[in-house]
Amino acid sequence: MKNRTKSFIKALRKTPKQQVMMFILLVSLVIVGFILGKNETMLAQLIASPLNLLRQSKDTVSAKELKKLLSKKDLPAGRQDFSFINVHTPYEGEIEKTDTFIAYDQVVAQSAGLPKDKNAPIILYCKSGRMSAEALVTVRKLGYTNVRHLEGGMDAWQKTGGKLLDLSLVEKEVLPEGGVELPVAWGDIGPRLIALGVIDEAKFRKAVNLTPEQEEILTKGTDKKIIIDAANGQFVVDMLWALGLAQKSIVYEEGPMGKEYKKEAGNFASTGGWSLARGEAMGYLNRFDLIPLDDEQQKKVGEIAQNVYRPCCGNSTWFPDCNHGMAALAAIELMVAAELDETTIYRNVLALNSYWFSDTYVTIATLFARDGIAWKDVDAKRVLGRDYSSAQGAQAITKKVGPLPYKPQQQGGGCGA
Repeated sequence: MKNRTKSFIKALRKTPKQQVMMFILLVSLVIVGFILGKNETMLAQLIASPLNLLRQSKDTVSAKELKKLLSKKDLPAGRQDFSFINVHTPYEGEIEKTDTFIAYDQVVAQSAGLPKDKNAPIILYCKSGRMSAEALVTVRKLGYTNVRHLEGGMDAWQKTGGKLLDLSLVEKEVLPEGGVELPVAWGDIGPRLIALGVIDEAKFRKAVNLTPEQEEILTKGTDKKIIIDAANGQFVVDMLWALGLAQKSIVYEEGPMGKEYKKEAGNFASTGGWSLARGEAMGYLNRFDLIPLDDEQQKKVGEIAQNVYRPCCGNSTWFPDCNHGMAALAAIELMVAAELDETTIYRNVLALNSYWFSDTYVTIATLFARDGIAWKDVDAKRVLGRDYSSAQGAQAITKKVGPLPYKPQQQGGGCGA
């Protein structure tokens, strides 16, 4: 009895805060005891709740944790790499370093965009977390074992200070509405090509619906700079194609069309395909000094041509077997003759390619944008190289980027007049 009295007195001597804590503990014990005696099922659920929360944590990644993961993504060691997939539709922006887009309700149909390795780490996200949670279930049903989704989605990401990219703006960066002005003029190229027979004016008019400005370029010549935009791409490629065909070039002497494919030179889309001349196109190949180039300049043309590819073919401009290759060659020759530096030349050839193969280069720009690199800052020489601008390279980039979430239908350019 004395011991109990001492314990009670000690309890009274506790601080108010300690007394409150003891009271809460006592009430909790009473409630647990009641549940234990009256409803064992409820007790089991209560005990299981923390375990359920633990299991749920394996399904999600917090915005804070994602920032750490993204900071290590794509490091040379590769240990922190993972597939980062935007599943939100309609498009409302995306987080930097996103790998691809697969709409949450199209996961099965677009499963080719998922990693081949079913154990590869994957993180899905949407705007709020709802769509990504649904996608998570679907991806796991496909056999993937290491899948999580961003808790709270892009909304949570922004609340922690994260920014979103708007890829719908990329297209305007690649294809300015006002077009791109090249640093060289048309001059009297049009009239000279007509006079030589490289262009049959009647055939050209029938094939191309000329604007008044294009009429002047073709028949009179102009000191205006060459401008390419979304509306005049075919006119520009046809004019430069004819020029590239007729101009004497190191490409036709030392390149594949002058060496191993010399006997078949008339069978390519760029030669046999030029149907707008008077007579056979091969009668004009590599014949005229329309653009004065000395030996050093010809050498420079050849060096640049070997580094310029186009997405319709697997060859560089050193082997201009299609119209775009021959047109790019003419552009290179004009700019080398104007003594422009290589950086300027590559940048302007990239602009031409971008309008000729708009969806391909918007896709390539998307790849760079997801890595935080604006189109104006890309290395044009690198982009025009085999890994990006050849048919094989462009296809690989398209597969890696996946469908553009704001531009579902993509098309490429053709190789005809």
